[in-house]
Amino acid sequence: MDWNSISHLLHMDGHGVYVWTVYGVAVLLAAAEIFGLRKRRAKAMTRLVREARAMRETREN
Repeated sequence: MDWNSISHLLHMDGHGVYVWTVYGVAVLLAAAEIFGLRKRRAKAMTRLVREARAMRETREN
């Protein structure tokens, strides 16, 4: 392919809609995975802190 301008790059001989849609979906899925991982990590950390406090309390009593 010979891309002489941005419009040729975006159009990609008629396949640009499909190519850029796939790139967009991939970016959205990657972002969703990152945010999901952060949320699951925060939940796990909260649970671990709660369990550590409970263990400490049982040792003290």
